[in-house]
Amino acid sequence: MEIYGYLIVSLAAVLAVNLVMKFVLKGKEKKDRGFVLFYQRLSYRRRFIRALWGIPFMAVMYVIIYQLNVFTEPQLQIIAVAFVFMVLGDAGYNYYRWKREEQAA
Repeated sequence: MEIYGYLIVSLAAVLAVNLVMKFVLKGKEKKDRGFVLFYQRLSYRRRFIRALWGIPFMAVMYVIIYQLNVFTEPQLQIIAVAFVFMVLGDAGYNYYRWKREEQAA
């Protein structure tokens, strides 16, 4: 049960920073070239590309989690499905918004 506490605290910290940066960078111009640290400063095209770059990292994270043997087999399957849905959902949403943005321009 201790591992779930770490996961919840980590998730809460990431969500809090993400929410603060969303409001801080709300009116700023989105960048489509060059390095940008904060996700909210990216255009939807760049967000889509970053989501695709996240696929190998997510696979490596899953292999590390699998090798640690802290989760049972059903829990590992749930984590794998959650990873796939997160990547597909993020990439799909950003692709949709990118194409909508292109049509509006």
